Amino acid sequence: MALSYGFFNSLDGDRKYDAKQMAQIFDGILNDGVFQSIGEYFATKPGTGLQVKVGSGRAWFNSTWTLSDADIPLSLATADVTLGRYDAVVLEVDHSQAVRANSIKVLTGTPGTNPVKPALTNSEDVHQHPLAYVYVGPGVTSIAAANIQITVGTSACPFVTGILETADIDALFDQWDGQFN
Repeated sequence: MALSYGFFNSLDGDRKYDAKQMAQIFDGILNDGVFQSIGEYFATKPGTGLQVKVGSGRAWFNSTWTLSDADIPLSLATADVTLGRYDAVVLEVDHSQAVRANSIKVLTGTPGTNPVKPALTNSEDVHQHPLAYVYVGPGVTSIAAANIQITVGTSACPFVTGILETADIDALFDQWDGQFN
């Protein structure tokens, strides 16, 4: 399709718009990321026992928005007795027909002598954005703040600091014109 437009009132059902078209309004205006100035920007913090809590926040990823106005408690799998692991706390955008939803969840890593962070999915339908990585040490029964690596605000999960602004460059063109002449 070479030309797309919208939005106009429907007359007898002749105008149908879908979620993708509605989200396209923000293309070029908002970049993917977590809003820096809303809530606790999805910061991950220790909970009770093997639990973490993701703070309130708002995000825009993959042409969808996510908003939480309260802590989201997430349980971690039981620690291995002798090996450590990394778990990823992710904001997942699932465009698949069966799901069509955003969620915040834990991806449990694989225990090892030199554990690595879990691989995130980035497919046509599913995109996972890391909010934090949590180191779950051997035999631990609770998570300390020192074992949580926040990734919000990094290149892996950037901040959205604002929308684009317009600029009046008439004065600049006048200056260039004066220099040229």
